[in-house]
Amino acid sequence: MCGYVSIYYKNNNEEIDIEKLAEKINHRGPDYTGIYSDNNVQFAFKRLSIIDVENGSQPLQKEDNVIVFNGEIYNHENLRNELIKKDYKFDTQCDTEVLLSSYIEYKEKCLDKLRGMFSFIIHDKKDNTLFGARDYFGIKPLYYIEEKDFIAFSSEYKAIVSLLDSINLNEKSLQSYLSFQYVPLENTMIQNVKSIPPGYSFSVKEGKLSLKKYYSVDFIPNKDISAKDVRDVVIDSIKHHMISNVEVGTFLSGGIDSTIVASVASQINPNIKSFSIGFGVEGYDELEVAKKSANAIGIENIAITVTQDEYIKSLPKVFYHLDDPVADPSEVGIYFLSKEARKHAKVVLSGEGADELFGGYNIYKEYNSVKSILNMPKGIQNILHKTSLLMPEMKGKSYLYRSTTPLDKRYIGNAKIFENDAVQKILKNYKESYNYQNILSKIYEKAKLNNYDYVTTMQHVDINTWLECDILQKADKMSMAQSIELRVPFLDKEVLEITKNLKLNQKISDSNTKVLLREAFKDIVPQHMVQKKKLGFPTPIRVWLKQDLGEVVRNTINDAQVDNIINKKYAINLLDQHIKNNCDNSRKIWSIYSFCLWHQIFIEQQKINY
Repeated sequence: MCGYVSIYYKNNNEEIDIEKLAEKINHRGPDYTGIYSDNNVQFAFKRLSIIDVENGSQPLQKEDNVIVFNGEIYNHENLRNELIKKDYKFDTQCDTEVLLSSYIEYKEKCLDKLRGMFSFIIHDKKDNTLFGARDYFGIKPLYYIEEKDFIAFSSEYKAIVSLLDSINLNEKSLQSYLSFQYVPLENTMIQNVKSIPPGYSFSVKEGKLSLKKYYSVDFIPNKDISAKDVRDVVIDSIKHHMISNVEVGTFLSGGIDSTIVASVASQINPNIKSFSIGFGVEGYDELEVAKKSANAIGIENIAITVTQDEYIKSLPKVFYHLDDPVADPSEVGIYFLSKEARKHAKVVLSGEGADELFGGYNIYKEYNSVKSILNMPKGIQNILHKTSLLMPEMKGKSYLYRSTTPLDKRYIGNAKIFENDAVQKILKNYKESYNYQNILSKIYEKAKLNNYDYVTTMQHVDINTWLECDILQKADKMSMAQSIELRVPFLDKEVLEITKNLKLNQKISDSNTKVLLREAFKDIVPQHMVQKKKLGFPTPIRVWLKQDLGEVVRNTINDAQVDNIINKKYAINLLDQHIKNNCDNSRKIWSIYSFCLWHQIFIEQQKINY
């Protein structure tokens, strides 16, 4: 797990101080700094030593190729043996050399052989070209900017954003953000800064950057699967994700996913330590459940409680490390959890991705409640839909609307903050062409082309938006802020090969989610967890916004230089109504606040002690 900056010069212009840029991401790799410069290409690398601690430094050169690589290749031993049979020699035991050798042998086809999380760039000195890629799910980030004289890449955009002539807000991204609570797809909140999409490779030849999709997360079944199939592939993935030359720990919440990971990991390493977090607020604390699970598994549990004051003081650092704003209050918990875990381990396992692959979100159960109306003739559905629009706010209105409105007109993923009409009230430069239906149109087109059912369509949307831009964004940035490697064994292409075959009744039932996953591990995880319903990562901002946090939020919104962008009066009214207990506006307020704090850090460039 590391970070890097790469610059490709299109012309023989003055070189940029790449080492100075890389210092912005020193937290991603404080163990070693490596610099490479040849002709019109520069690499700066920050290493967090995990595999072959003594010899795995980068940039790494082999023959006429040089690589910088962030991530882990979990099947590197198998690939190494395959390449040895082809007469390759190895000077290190690290996966970086295996990855580079695979590229030398197979060129871009090497991507088909990789099992892991990664972003990398290779300089082929013979052709003076760059080739790189990002992993299948988007676990590891990679940003880029393209200017007249150069193309720059980095693991975090804070390292390269200063290379822009001016740092300007991307208003299209802001409009999307207010609905999604993050910036979806390849754009960022800053104009001219983009993200390499998951499952894409790229090349730079003669100064021209081109992108190519090499992998797609598809749910196209080709066989029946059993609980044993699920159990075997998940256990195998966890074993691979525990390969390390340093201490490995595991996060443990009150949910089934992290409990499965911890239970299996404890069978591989009985001395593994688990880490849990709470907030000391009734209804927002799962420490008791986590401790009960750890005791049942038989592993040590290290638990911390974060106070409101600690939460508030961390916010500028958290949003600085995120790059783009992500209005998910749970990211602060991951920040503190990673900070505690780093005292005991350099690698941690976590349960991200199980919900998307196995059908774990409670909203997926919606299908069971609406299918009776979905099966009605279209004419009747249209009448019921018109009725729902005329109904006052009352019980049944939401159900009738959801039952009669196509997913592509209303479902934008696991979280929706503001509807389009509300975004129009907040923004002073709203554009109808930027509405969330248009943003997601291509994703829904693919779901239709693949003939996905109702639930699979929801999964497809979440994997292409929520998973990458919220779940994995906060997991990577918050763990790397503390120089710790977070691994996600559910997000493994071998696991996907099984889960793409799941039938509807293996995902959801009337009473619960992740049906087959729970069945597969019912004899391995503690019994109190087998049928425990999903709660998410509870964070008490709803409560704290009525206390000290509310004043912090109010002051930030008032002070941020965004008067020409958002309607501050509307935003403050949301906070006032929340404090008066008129309604729960916590997530809406948090989204606006998060943007304002981000704006202060990245656009106004306020001096904050990071």
